Amino acid sequence: MRTHSLTSSILRQTAVMAVITATFLSGLATAQSRGPSAPQKKTAAKAKAGWSGIITYRKVLQDSFNSDEQLFGTVNPSERIKHTTSRNYEYQGKIIVRDLEGTGRASTIANVSIRDSDSHKVEQTESTNCHSWEAARMIKAESMDRKVTEGSGQGEAVSYSLSTNADRFTLSFSLPEFQARYTHNVKSSYSNLCPDSTRKPSTSSDTRDTRIPSGGTSVEGNIDPKNPDVITGSKSWTTGTSTIKGFTHTVTWRLRRSPQPLIITDMHFYQPLFPSPSDWKEIPDDKWTVDGNQVKVVATVANLSSSDRSAAVNFKELKEGLPLPNSTVTATVPANGEKEVEFIWDTSGYAWHGSGTSVVPELSRTIEASIPDDSMQKELKVKPKPVVLVWGLWQSPSAMKKFRAFFGAVREDWPISDGMTDVGKITTDNADILDKTIRRLQLGQNAWHVDLVGVQNGGLVARVYVNSVMPTQFDGRPTATHLAMVGVPNLGTPCASGIYGLSFKLNTFNWSAVAELSTESMKRFNLLVNNTNGTRFSALAVHTRDSVCQADSPGDGLATLRSAIWRVKQHAILDAKVNTREIMGEVAHFRQVYKWIAIPPQGDHSPDPGTLASNFATSQSESFRAAAYSDLGRDFLRTNIEDESKPQTALVAMLEPGKSTEVELNVSSGTDLAIVFMASSEISATLFGANGQIIGTSLAGEASANDIFRTIRIKGPVAAGKLKLRLEGRPAAATEIPIMVFVGSEAPVKSLS
Repeated sequence: MRTHSLTSSILRQTAVMAVITATFLSGLATAQSRGPSAPQKKTAAKAKAGWSGIITYRKVLQDSFNSDEQLFGTVNPSERIKHTTSRNYEYQGKIIVRDLEGTGRASTIANVSIRDSDSHKVEQTESTNCHSWEAARMIKAESMDRKVTEGSGQGEAVSYSLSTNADRFTLSFSLPEFQARYTHNVKSSYSNLCPDSTRKPSTSSDTRDTRIPSGGTSVEGNIDPKNPDVITGSKSWTTGTSTIKGFTHTVTWRLRRSPQPLIITDMHFYQPLFPSPSDWKEIPDDKWTVDGNQVKVVATVANLSSSDRSAAVNFKELKEGLPLPNSTVTATVPANGEKEVEFIWDTSGYAWHGSGTSVVPELSRTIEASIPDDSMQKELKVKPKPVVLVWGLWQSPSAMKKFRAFFGAVREDWPISDGMTDVGKITTDNADILDKTIRRLQLGQNAWHVDLVGVQNGGLVARVYVNSVMPTQFDGRPTATHLAMVGVPNLGTPCASGIYGLSFKLNTFNWSAVAELSTESMKRFNLLVNNTNGTRFSALAVHTRDSVCQADSPGDGLATLRSAIWRVKQHAILDAKVNTREIMGEVAHFRQVYKWIAIPPQGDHSPDPGTLASNFATSQSESFRAAAYSDLGRDFLRTNIEDESKPQTALVAMLEPGKSTEVELNVSSGTDLAIVFMASSEISATLFGANGQIIGTSLAGEASANDIFRTIRIKGPVAAGKLKLRLEGRPAAATEIPIMVFVGSEAPVKSLS
């Protein structure tokens, strides 16, 4: 009730001021029309005497209040009273000013509307006893008091005046009064009352016509001396006090001397709110869109003539001078009216700018709407698509932090999120978790598309997401535009061979997540997970080791080069002297990923029709960075790696904090020997021959100790014998260490003693 009284008072004051202003301005207009007729008419007939265009006026208020307090005089905290009030007020007016003949006596047509919604809801809960022998019950009472004023009108402006003096102007106007509908509804209800309660629900309604007083204002400003025939601008201000929220007033004007009948008076940007493609909302001037979103550009064309006219509106991006596809829209604008002309702009790539061979950020874009005789420009900030970093099981947090920082160094507003991989789950389960992470990020950023960067088995999680979980968006494109894989064992890793056989002996976490990385497991994986569903795949292989565990294949200590770029036509191989856990901390690796996901507007943004199935890349050429990798063969992209080698022995050792442990290894004769085990970097491993001599080590502090899988390799023919492996270090708790022993199959001649 207080809010309504305050509103009524404000409206009454506005009406009084409007009458005074209208009287003064009407007299001023009359005075301007008087004087010696011949000289005045002759001067007014000059082309530069008259102004035509559009003036808009908007007055809004959005206010709310919520309270939740314990009911006065009660001791039970459940007895409460809640108040929820809200006020949403919007008054809009627009004046079309017409003086095409340049007489100095402009005609006006004004359109006005109002919607004022004021509501107050009260919820009260109180405890009562219906009878002395019954338990207390909680009664709930609700009441709603809602007032709505809504209506629109049209007519000549009550007053309009534009005066210029050198490089200054003064603009004043008053909009016409109009009729609106006022509705007042009051409703009350109760629940859980006593059977004999006299309280009853009630409703009441009052509807009547009400008069909306004239609105208007006066503004002053400068005229651009370089463009003296155009007066354009905007002004906003807010009334109110420190305790009472006031109305926000906004005036915009665009007036020209001797314009053509058609002029562009306004331009706005809209975008759909995720996840509802039909829910388009205006993008405020201080907000942004996200690369890949659709943006609706709405240009308002006014027709100042007395007959309908057609307009061909052309939309263009000015920063790079790019014509937008299908960007010419033809519309018919009614006489003395306006027409909103819409164009859907695909913003894919507009966060970037192609500069020679490199791609650099472009913070904002300028869109121009033009007709033959007029144009208007407006800027819009375009953020890069959010990137989800899909972690591997063992990637170093410090390395991932560095990788995140690389994105921020390119653009501070680049949204980055972590898609964590749960070590207790296999890839299919982790893909569901990734889906939730992506949806939260899309909702928070209003981004219809994202890019994925997957490292190690995180890339496999991303592949499952793309293959089986990822939705295609309303624009026909995949949710994940790109998937950049770094060190992903697409063909499995030889390091994981034998883990399945140890699963029942290991208790610390789900070792199936490790075991599925084996070569045999990935053969089954690739039969089921081979669709890209439009997502563009890229793969980065990192060469840090000339052998990976027991296999004589170069790679990063986990994934071989073959495995990392298997059947991915867009790939690269980089050398790096880092351990497996730290490959994401290398800036060179970020630069390569950046090249793949930062695609400017002129690039290819269409969904990729490819697949990872057997027919993929049959006609693709391999783009190796150096001839050093030519021995991999021309067909390695299309063929599977050789069958998995099986460990001769697989066992589990338990290492207690501050102690050492020794395990005996019975090995047969063979061409060479490899001991592969999983242990933290602070644990040292020493291999003793049959005579007690040290024949191999993997010590804490060495670079290779930071690899996920650690290897002691003995090359050359070996004889059968009993070996001993000593493990020592200071783990924080008792630690299980899986150990796999691989022996080459050819007959040996050399003893390990």
